Amino acid sequence: MFTGRVAELRLLRELMLSERRACFVVWLHGMGGFGKSSLLHRFADEAAAHGRAVRTVDMRVTDATPEAFLAALAAQGPPEEAQLLLIDSGEALGGLEQWLRDEFLPRTPSQLLVVVGSRRPPAAEWRADAQWWQALRRVELRDLDTAEATRLLRKRDVPEAAVPGILRAAHGVPLALALFADARGAEPEAAAWESAGPEAAGSEAAGPEAAEPPGAAWELADSPDLVRELLHLLLRETPTAARAGALHVLALARATTEDLLRHALEVPPDRAGELCGWLRGQSFVRSTADGLVPHELVREALLADLRWRDPSAYERLFVRLHTHLTEQAAGRTGSRWAYGAGLAHLGRSGRVALPAVDWRGTDRLRSRAARAEDLPEVLAAIGREHGAAARALARQWWDRQPAAFVVTEDGRRGITGVLVAPCLGPAAAGPPDDPVARAALAHTAGRWPLRRTERLLLARWSTGDAVATAGALTTLWATTPGLAVSWTCAAPDRPGLAALLDLYGQQRVAPGGTAGGPAGGEEPYGEGPLSFVQDWRGLPFDRWAAALRARLLADEPVPGPAPADAAAEAAMPWPEFADAVKHAYRSLQDARELAGSALLDTRLVTPDADAAALRRVLTETVVHLRSQPEQRQLGTILEITYLSGPRSQQAAASRAGLSFSTYRRRLSTALTTAAEVLRERERYGPVPR
Repeated sequence: MFTGRVAELRLLRELMLSERRACFVVWLHGMGGFGKSSLLHRFADEAAAHGRAVRTVDMRVTDATPEAFLAALAAQGPPEEAQLLLIDSGEALGGLEQWLRDEFLPRTPSQLLVVVGSRRPPAAEWRADAQWWQALRRVELRDLDTAEATRLLRKRDVPEAAVPGILRAAHGVPLALALFADARGAEPEAAAWESAGPEAAGSEAAGPEAAEPPGAAWELADSPDLVRELLHLLLRETPTAARAGALHVLALARATTEDLLRHALEVPPDRAGELCGWLRGQSFVRSTADGLVPHELVREALLADLRWRDPSAYERLFVRLHTHLTEQAAGRTGSRWAYGAGLAHLGRSGRVALPAVDWRGTDRLRSRAARAEDLPEVLAAIGREHGAAARALARQWWDRQPAAFVVTEDGRRGITGVLVAPCLGPAAAGPPDDPVARAALAHTAGRWPLRRTERLLLARWSTGDAVATAGALTTLWATTPGLAVSWTCAAPDRPGLAALLDLYGQQRVAPGGTAGGPAGGEEPYGEGPLSFVQDWRGLPFDRWAAALRARLLADEPVPGPAPADAAAEAAMPWPEFADAVKHAYRSLQDARELAGSALLDTRLVTPDADAAALRRVLTETVVHLRSQPEQRQLGTILEITYLSGPRSQQAAASRAGLSFSTYRRRLSTALTTAAEVLRERERYGPVPR
């Protein structure tokens, strides 16, 4: 019932049948479960059918010594008559690999073809020795593609309705496909394996966002016994407690480094180095620019096993990882994009966003700031997804803020995604004529006015993978200096990004509201983006990350967020609020007039509060301003003018030691500043003392 590995079998046949071949050693390598032994057995059968004399040495049952190896070979017939030598489980060769390379193979007959199946690639010495450059062929086995995996399942009589779910869970690993197919046949409630729709069988080819939503049917975590059996076969060992901890970090983190192991496991640097080296030697681990990354199947199996066996240990590890990455991301270090991506990756541990987000392959995506040479590809990507008008407008943004452009790269395919996120604000360069930028600024000015040094981060367009976009956004939220408000646009046809922004607690701006569409003119974003807003002054990044961490650990659906406009309807528009503050201070000594203040209808006071309660709030604001060195004079002017008894403004100016014109300017500034402080108090509560 052998299925797949067509290209590998073709290569082996060609070498076997060739009369003049330069290569006579083929080293097949790949992680456990990739079917190396099955491939060797299939090729042995074909070679025997062609009349070739086949010898097989299985290192799982052969001591790694020259004597044991030669004895195993001689037991099958005269070694000199062998035409094909198959060495299975080559990872167990150990020091015998050098003996094979330097002593055994150079003395073998010219007609002998040697095929090694191993979890590890050949040692570097093979490539360093010029005599092996042509004689050795290294072949890495990868996941079966969808077509091959589907054929394997059909040969095992798996019903069509169950095929998509098994394909998704097995990630192209032949061992997993076989185990899941057998388990499905033995499962009394076989319907649990069936997909929600028959069209899902070919969904992977359409790309991550188009694939059938994960979690629609059976999940690996549903079968703990199957997980245990799978891990036993993939690992082939029972790891020590320290190594098990390292495996759990590897499974949970996007990419694992010595630094991450040291913080997550709370071990000294030398121990973290040992564990990192051990992980690096595992066949299911690959090294990337950001660290060590496991095969997707191993990642999911390890996490499912840990969450089933010890939920408390899982939560402790999650908290340590998330906390460490939050601190590093906010530190604005050179690896800031990797830390933001690492935080976004931890979102996959919850099931909240699973129906709309596909995490497969996202650990190989990397973000970086765009460079000048990227511009043609960046603009082309925006044009493909958002249209010609968006492309032209993006070019104008590039001319003003090239630092606002972020690209996502896949090591195999180059640039795969783009994020355009310029900064707006009083101190920022003037934006182009962008309707969404105008709407965002107008919306913010009416609700959360920006101070001179504050910025609004406008995530204007994004393309490519939603998880990569979320990681880049997380980085920008953590590291943008003076960030006060973020405004993120998500195209209507990108449900994955919208689901993640909902998970992150971003408030949707109500359709048809101030920011729901363009402020006149054509909106260069198709039918118009979904908009999400966050005021970071009331919820700094570390507190936001802590809230997200708790939400992910709760692993429960997030209540549908109220649109930002709906929340703002209960609040007084900013111009009216600022005017009400001025009138309230002028009425501070008149309880009857103060009792008619519009501020009594705001959240500054309780619903049943009277003028005395409002006077306390206004007085506390003056005290707060006087406690701030840079605002002390403004607080003093308010105290002299409104708290120290009735007096004329000329008398107040004289007591403040200011000319009358300067006093009037400072008083206007003081009232505006007091209104800003009161606005923040209305939204977020009193300033802690």
